[in-house]
Amino acid sequence: MVAGHSQEPQAQAGQPRGYELLASTFKRRTGIDLAAYKERQMIRRLTSYLKRVDAPDFAALALRIARDDEALAHLKDYITINVSEFFRNPDRYAVLESDILPELIRKFGALRVWSAGCSIGAEPYSLAILLEELDPQGAHRVLGTDVDTGALEEARAGVFAADKLREVSPERLERHFTQTGVGLWQVSQRVRDRVRFRVHDLLRDPYPVGQHLILCRNVVIYFVDEAKEEVFHKLAGALVEGGYLMVGSTESIFRPERYGLQSAGSFIYRKVGGGAAGVGKFTSLPKGDAESADAGGRGSFGAFRAKV
Repeated sequence: MVAGHSQEPQAQAGQPRGYELLASTFKRRTGIDLAAYKERQMIRRLTSYLKRVDAPDFAALALRIARDDEALAHLKDYITINVSEFFRNPDRYAVLESDILPELIRKFGALRVWSAGCSIGAEPYSLAILLEELDPQGAHRVLGTDVDTGALEEARAGVFAADKLREVSPERLERHFTQTGVGLWQVSQRVRDRVRFRVHDLLRDPYPVGQHLILCRNVVIYFVDEAKEEVFHKLAGALVEGGYLMVGSTESIFRPERYGLQSAGSFIYRKVGGGAAGVGKFTSLPKGDAESADAGGRGSFGAFRAKV
């Protein structure tokens, strides 16, 4: 028994002793439910973490994060990995630039684009750069969401080290960035003005509806199947008919027609029908309301991100 808890939760078959206690403590303090993730990978990852922080077992780590906010924040940062860079997987951005975004602009005019699980913001800023180049006068808006408040603070600042810019051409670097220090570059104000960030939990929070393009790449790879299906259903519901969903290279959607989607290329799906059932009442952000949304939300999503 751990002080502050009446009784340690009973371990399920195959779980190490103390894991359920750690999971329940972590959920109580952060809202993140580890049960939504593939258990074997999570246990392996957390077992490695025990050695890193010199904790003898999961129960001891549970006690530590129950009492120590800094230890809790450190564990949350470890679980919500933030690996991000501009224009990662350039071939996907080439398709967006040459085919998908021009089509959507012709069809819908001003676009609403959502980068789900955006980490430190490289993906939504990459999308904003494409929109700025394709249609600089268009009133296009990009929403970046994530569970990690620390990552979103970095995203709002828009300052990136050179290693995040490896896929940015010299022309784009000169046009859309300003060097602010040794090896540091800030996204231009014009591009930043197109992007808004907010905390959002893909498993618990309402989804922003009326989206023309959603990128949710390398986010649900470690989710259990039930959670994946729920997320795909809600992402499809958040799209307008004729909108597109792009997922990661390990996240092909099996039988996309179940969600009102059809394949439109490698890891790209087009919304062909169906409503927005299950997405909740969160609506897309009007320009005047974007700033107030930045501070809102609560999160429990984002573990095992290999973000783009």
